Amino acid sequence: MSARRPLLVAGGALCGFAWGHEGFTWLIGLAAVMPLLWHWSTSRRWAGVTVLAYYLAGSRGLPFGAGIFFAESAPVWFSWALWLAAGSINALPWFLLWSQNPRRQAWTMPVALALTALPPLGFIGWTHPLTTAGVVFPELGFVGLALLVIGLVAVVLSSWPVVATVAGVAVVANVCAAQWLKPAPWVATWSAQNTHFARLQTDAKPDLLGDGKRVMQILMIAGQVEPGRVVVLPETVLPRVRQGNEFAAMMLADVSARLKAKGSAILVGAEVAVPGRQLQNALVALGDASGPLVQRVPVPIGMWRPWAAESIAADPLGSGVGQVAGRKVAYSICYEQLLVFPFLVSMTHGPDLIVGAANDWWARDTSIPTIQGQALDLWGRLFDLPVVSATNI
Repeated sequence: MSARRPLLVAGGALCGFAWGHEGFTWLIGLAAVMPLLWHWSTSRRWAGVTVLAYYLAGSRGLPFGAGIFFAESAPVWFSWALWLAAGSINALPWFLLWSQNPRRQAWTMPVALALTALPPLGFIGWTHPLTTAGVVFPELGFVGLALLVIGLVAVVLSSWPVVATVAGVAVVANVCAAQWLKPAPWVATWSAQNTHFARLQTDAKPDLLGDGKRVMQILMIAGQVEPGRVVVLPETVLPRVRQGNEFAAMMLADVSARLKAKGSAILVGAEVAVPGRQLQNALVALGDASGPLVQRVPVPIGMWRPWAAESIAADPLGSGVGQVAGRKVAYSICYEQLLVFPFLVSMTHGPDLIVGAANDWWARDTSIPTIQGQALDLWGRLFDLPVVSATNI
């Protein structure tokens, strides 16, 4: 029994470490085992430690990335404390809801999954096991999410006929997904382009040279966009057009007019300053009449500080869906890509595709950008939607 405990903890860490390996998205399926390791734990304390090991391993890039993100505003130890605190908060419901009684676990496990997926804990619900439904039950949408939970509960209750049935559905779903029909022709008209701007920070001070380079790159891309195409660019690439910079505003208006004339558009990350309101982090469409697609959940503490006047605006209950180039777009901007509930809300609106935009200059040497991309791909796989994603890295 004593040897079993550290093995379960090691298993939890292994499940978390399955996240973030380029080209091995299928490995994330191991994360679905984490709730079962919790179930097999021999005490509440060891159950909590096992789940904590999972979350710390899954978010292993955070202390290094956050150390760069907060380098000018926080001491070195802050990023490590943030990593440990976030992992502990995610593990807390699992710790409190553990029981030796399998019948009790049959309802506390789904409750723990829900608590860590939905606000307020859902604001830091990274590497959530529910995301693995995209690996196990592709194209089944909300039914796939339900089947994942049913399968886990069936294992807890040792209801093996149910387990066998759910496993059979998973096999059939994956076989069918391997034989995907050819995407609709319009999907080929959407594409993404990554950028490589160093220290591309939100709400940064004016930088005429840096801002000029970004505007020039947008102008160059706009000139190369073919008629009838939509190009997605990363978060924050478009500099904020500040008062007194009429020349930049004129150039962007001209770009938008040229794109519109040939039936094309560029969806690009920008800071939107609304008079009398907080700064918005959004995607704006050049060449299209659609309004800005505003980020719902900016990075807590780093960007979203509800207690402070200087904060990026948040809209956590927003739909996350907008119309661009005649398509219903479910958009996910940077930090949102790591969470569960923004996708759940967006998927209820029946979007045509998922668009992702991120600015990961601060995390380029960590697993974070890969995990973001994997999460987007898994939600697209689960709901059978094309994914178009661009990152500044």
